[in-house]
Amino acid sequence: MRRTRRTGRSVAALAVTAMLVAAGCAAGPSEEQLLDAVAEAPAGDMGLLEGKPYDGTHIRLLSCCKTTAQFAALQEKTDREFTARTGITVEWANIPYESYLQQIVAETAIGGGTYDVVVWPDAYGASAKIGLQPLNRVLKQAGRSIEEFPPPFQEAARAGDDRTIYGLPFRGFSYNYFYRESEFERLGMKPASTWDEFGEQLDRLDGASQRSALAGQYGRNGGQNLYTWLAMLWSNGGEVLDERGDPAFTSPEAVEATERYIDLLRDGHSPPASVNWTETDATQQFEQGASNSVFTWAWQIDDFTDPGKVQPEVADDVGVAPLPGWGDKPSVTYGYTWLMGVLNTSDNQGAAWEYLKWATNADVERDIALDKSDPDKATSVVVHTENMRDEEVNAANHGLPAVQERALRTARTVPMTIDWPQIQDVLEVAINEMAHGGDVRTQLEKAAADVQALLDRGRGGDAS
Repeated sequence: MRRTRRTGRSVAALAVTAMLVAAGCAAGPSEEQLLDAVAEAPAGDMGLLEGKPYDGTHIRLLSCCKTTAQFAALQEKTDREFTARTGITVEWANIPYESYLQQIVAETAIGGGTYDVVVWPDAYGASAKIGLQPLNRVLKQAGRSIEEFPPPFQEAARAGDDRTIYGLPFRGFSYNYFYRESEFERLGMKPASTWDEFGEQLDRLDGASQRSALAGQYGRNGGQNLYTWLAMLWSNGGEVLDERGDPAFTSPEAVEATERYIDLLRDGHSPPASVNWTETDATQQFEQGASNSVFTWAWQIDDFTDPGKVQPEVADDVGVAPLPGWGDKPSVTYGYTWLMGVLNTSDNQGAAWEYLKWATNADVERDIALDKSDPDKATSVVVHTENMRDEEVNAANHGLPAVQERALRTARTVPMTIDWPQIQDVLEVAINEMAHGGDVRTQLEKAAADVQALLDRGRGGDAS
């Protein structure tokens, strides 16, 4: 699978919502503490227990996208190193992405006992945590800390509960600006630090070398048209939801940010066809040499610099920078992460925790990021701050990890609410309507009313 979509489409979201309703009647988390399931044995390298106390145990991991480079590399390393060290065998599920999102909720909220470990995209933590074991005590025992990771990844790991850690990040990235270095050099430019400067640069990039200035993504596909919008919104001091959890994206700051986002299209900087482009469509424009720049996730550096996947002249001509900000305000981008946790319905929680410790260990991650021997398993993805700052890791990955680390210092994640999949659906429709000519303020106000209505339904109709 060449690309992994980030969040489910509308059909998947509706199915998830139905399961969440059922979850309201389901039993709460297991009362057994994860620490009680951990065998008593001295800890060795990487915090793994000596003496193979779980030798012969087979655990199952709920995931998707088995052929994603990072996943493939980690699975191979699991078989070669982890199983040899612990005697624990690990079976990775490979469920189609949209079915996988539904399975996360079914397994965590309703229960089933089929899996021992689960991975989930950040937005699903709020609904998944009912079926996850808190990790606070076992983390402390193992000498690990959530502080190993950047702020937005920590936020996602807590899934809306400041006192509890439900998972550890193992895949994540910032949302960045990729551009053709030679074009910027020819025009004597460096990546913009403000959105005003960015607009001026796009004027110069329009048609340069017969390429569009920007490959935008305004189409409807699992919320992909929201990533740039969220960064612009947050950077301008706007919010999606207020402290009460109600819509806040009709504020002056939000309207200004949204106008600027839509103007990237209306001013002709992004091709007219991008009204329906997805993330894949936009990045392919950049890969094929049809665009001078694109906003996308940090992991795309692996594709953009691979001559087997892009036009040869593109592979050696890729620059990357953080997104601009608004004047003197700090730039805020989206820090997206996948978490890994232990299911409280598992009969093998001790062995599951052994694997979670190992799979999210900084040294394991570093080894994978440095290994470029197999193109199908080569990845730049690192989530530990120390690895993003590591000189060798940066040298092997085009300096991308250091750019990501700087961007993630002020980055955020999506609101940690079980309603996010539905909120996302409303917002992506609104953005697409604006891209097709709809009035920005009118569409934002309509979306706010729709979101408020679904939130009120979830609260039992109590809007007070």
